[in-house]
Amino acid sequence: MTIKFNLLPNGPILVNTGGEGISIGRSDGEDLKAEGQVALCRCGESRNKPFCDGAHAAAGYSDENKCQNDQVQDFAAPGITVHFNRSICSGAAACVHSLPAVFKSDTADWIHPAEAPVDEVIATVRKCPSGALTYTVDGRTEIKKVDEASIRIVKNGPYEIKGPVEIEAPRWSKNASKTNFALCRCGKSGNIPFCDYSHGEQGWIDSE
Repeated sequence: MTIKFNLLPNGPILVNTGGEGISIGRSDGEDLKAEGQVALCRCGESRNKPFCDGAHAAAGYSDENKCQNDQVQDFAAPGITVHFNRSICSGAAACVHSLPAVFKSDTADWIHPAEAPVDEVIATVRKCPSGALTYTVDGRTEIKKVDEASIRIVKNGPYEIKGPVEIEAPRWSKNASKTNFALCRCGKSGNIPFCDYSHGEQGWIDSE
């Protein structure tokens, strides 16, 4: 059975895991087993994270999407063009750590695909946990697809969702993958329900 995500208006994420349930990965290694239907906090205020405790109501949480920077930047080199959509970048920095010669976070023109072999650039782009990075080779744009469903909680960060899940998002950003994306859980994203690294920019701490 496909895992289904239902975004309650101004409220939590209802996850219907089906009969077999699903393991929710945690950064501390103590995974959670979710069975049936669970409500995951996305306002950032619950004292029972990752689960909802109703705090969104008192906090006045709004899930209005206010994204104004849904655009794709292109960085071309012989044999490949790397694309980047800032509006869905979760700030995981997997690219920067994996291939620093190409991905240099301290500059505005920060992607330099000519600085490494094409296969290394492709391998690094595929590591992007939010789908903010994609690439085009031989005229074909590759958007990551993941076959096995999983949920991972990033400490002080988003829910990383993988696999063929069902979710009725109000809008999908350009070049976004529907099987590899990050959902906001700090309540601060401007591109709700997706993470846009607001947790990092605003110093959100995953206190419980």
